[in-house]
Amino acid sequence: MAQQEQEQPQAPVQQTIQAFGVVKTKQVKGIMVDLPATIEKVHVQEGQSVKKGDVLITLSLKEIEEQIKEKEDSLKIAKLELEKLLEDVGDRNNENIDYEPEIIQAKNNLEKVQIEYDKLEKDLKNKEAMLAKGGIPQNEFDESKVILEQKQKEIENDKIRLEDLKNKQRISNNKSALDIKIKEQNIVSLKSQLQTLKDKIAQSGIKGNEIICDIPNGVIEKINNSAGDRLNAEKQIMSILDLDTLIVQANVAEDFIKDIKVGSKAVINPLANPEKEYEGTISRISNMAVQDNGETVVPVEITITEVDESLLPNFNINIKIIVQ
Repeated sequence: MAQQEQEQPQAPVQQTIQAFGVVKTKQVKGIMVDLPATIEKVHVQEGQSVKKGDVLITLSLKEIEEQIKEKEDSLKIAKLELEKLLEDVGDRNNENIDYEPEIIQAKNNLEKVQIEYDKLEKDLKNKEAMLAKGGIPQNEFDESKVILEQKQKEIENDKIRLEDLKNKQRISNNKSALDIKIKEQNIVSLKSQLQTLKDKIAQSGIKGNEIICDIPNGVIEKINNSAGDRLNAEKQIMSILDLDTLIVQANVAEDFIKDIKVGSKAVINPLANPEKEYEGTISRISNMAVQDNGETVVPVEITITEVDESLLPNFNINIKIIVQ
């Protein structure tokens, strides 16, 4: 009995889309410092690998250190001036103004003159009675009356003098209170200015006078300053590529973009080493097409599954995107 041979089904041919791309980093660290400082030394070069903790730049912080010292000295002087002012003022205020030495003396003088007036007034009444009986002459009575009137004016003058002293003391107390408030506000302002300067150093990310790398695995992309340059708060000193965020940026012809999606697999071959293959996944597809050398393409990003040291930023890449 003849056996019938069965044909084995052929495996489907895997379809791919060819593309060309470049290795980029998703994150770039820009080094900017908002401090009045100059660069003493740049410790790295463009293209140099750096790790977390590496010294990138040494700064001269003489200018801001002098500013801090000036504010600290001004703060000390302001505190001493306030302390002296409080000591001079003591517990003086408008509520216990009657206990000021000058005012106590003026009140005592007024009381003394008032006693003298009361005595003169009593004597004048006695002389008036005696004058009515013919016991004293008219001129003696008139003289006593004039003396009493003079004493009355002396009382009025002493009262005016006492009130003037109180007003002057009130003005002095108010001025002292205002001076204290001004000194206190000045101290608050100096403390704030001093803290702002110290915060500038703390927030700049520098340690001591050194700018330290905080990226675990990076490479210096661009250095914009050299030794002797004064820092500009609006200008990057340098930029560092984060090698832990390597991706491939590629352009796919508009004819084939319909055949891929986020999650599509890709095979990556660097031109520097065509035999080396890396696996990747489409992680982003642009929602807008662009023109590239007269051709309409759609930018895509490819996440690399495993990265090694032989894959460098700006490497040119051949890509095969697997059509699902």
